[in-house]
Amino acid sequence: MASLGFVVAAVEHRDESASATYCFEERLPSDLQEQVSAFNSPSNSASLKEKWIYYRSLKQGESEFELRNKQVLLRTDECIRALNLICDINGGKQVTNALPLHFDFTALKASIDVCRIAVMGHSFGGATVIETLSKEARISCGIALDAWMFPLSDEFYRTVRQPLLFINSETFQWAGNIMKMKKLESCIKEWKMITVKGTVHQSFPDFTFLTGSLFSRIFKLKGNIHPHIAIDITNKASAAFFQKHLGLEKDFNQWDHLIDGKGEHILPGTNVSLPLS
Repeated sequence: MASLGFVVAAVEHRDESASATYCFEERLPSDLQEQVSAFNSPSNSASLKEKWIYYRSLKQGESEFELRNKQVLLRTDECIRALNLICDINGGKQVTNALPLHFDFTALKASIDVCRIAVMGHSFGGATVIETLSKEARISCGIALDAWMFPLSDEFYRTVRQPLLFINSETFQWAGNIMKMKKLESCIKEWKMITVKGTVHQSFPDFTFLTGSLFSRIFKLKGNIHPHIAIDITNKASAAFFQKHLGLEKDFNQWDHLIDGKGEHILPGTNVSLPLS
């Protein structure tokens, strides 16, 4: 998306759903007396220290929905904070960067079109897309890539109104998950769903390009379709959807047929058999 001219904020979530991540936090007075470890990155200033956040497993007897819903709400808050930061930068406000990047962000004043905002995410990020749309009216549309709908409560069905495109893989989805997606169809004026043939759940992130053939087959990181073809379809369908709903003056409408599920490696709706209504 960035190569097509979009300003992209890639949010690294702190909700304990990733294997490991870290953020910076203010040092306590007692911390300032400690020797800074050589392991710490050079980005740490004297007043900041790394705080590592690790994957949070489900505890015995714990409700998985309550944990995942709490995580998706935190992810949504982080997305909205990212949007607020972009708006501050566009407004020429001074922003604080914990990393040692010597760049004057005021140079970006009035350079971002903050009236054309979209949100896009994969898997748990797909659920985050929908929750964020329900909370943030400044966002005009969203794209959910092979979304995992489990973390979402029923409340969001009454509040999402923005155009939404589901791009699914051929192997990950199941009837219950698809039915939750389709429940939004009656709420949203522009609701679309397409499935990319020969894809697996990991066909959407760039991780699919980092693994060899044998490793990928064992762990199902690549589908029957070449990963470059799969990602190209996703990118073009996304660009066409954004042009339509963000009012862009580009040539992305040449790929409108993909949004309708028309093409060699794509089909409209889902390949999953659904119960009769």
